[in-house]
Amino acid sequence: MTTIEVVNTKGERVEEIEIPDTLLESAGSPGMIHDVIRLHQARNRRGTASTKNRSRVASSGRKPWRQKGTGRARAGDRASPIWRGGGVIFGPSPRSFGFSVPKKVKRKALKSILSIRFQKGRVLVIDDLSLEEPRTRDLAAILMTVGAGESVLIITARRDKNIVLSCRNIPKVTTARIGDLNTFLVISHQKIVITREALGHLRTWMETIK
Repeated sequence: MTTIEVVNTKGERVEEIEIPDTLLESAGSPGMIHDVIRLHQARNRRGTASTKNRSRVASSGRKPWRQKGTGRARAGDRASPIWRGGGVIFGPSPRSFGFSVPKKVKRKALKSILSIRFQKGRVLVIDDLSLEEPRTRDLAAILMTVGAGESVLIITARRDKNIVLSCRNIPKVTTARIGDLNTFLVISHQKIVITREALGHLRTWMETIK
């Protein structure tokens, strides 16, 4: 069993929670994590690069000069790729770079990266995280007090509008519900700050992944 301290917003230790070693075991291989990260990045690509091939270039299609007797090379039309202003050979066209990854692989990759964060001590459990009103200064002060660092992922059990609005102006700080977690979101931040309630839901979910 591994124990994790639970602190309040003042950085004071409230209690300790035991985490079973089975939850800290990696469920997948590094290759799984790599595939899921690559999938996320591929789906975020806009894929709008576009060029015109010779059939799409505005041209009359008229032969520039007669075939023989001019001393010049043969030419069929001004849309030829070897001409300035002509078409592009094998140029990019709008496309989707996305591909599919099995749901089982996504779940195992997420559990693996979360297990790594727990093993390296990069998870901070906070007793309760709530703000009476959206205020970036207050949230930044809490994160500094608990020693969260600069790159932080805040995980809550449910969407908290005040937390969402308060972290928007803090660089490298993101908040997410427990149900919105994904591998890319976790790996993009150095530390995780999770509420005790959200940790309970996370433990239940991780126990289902084998």
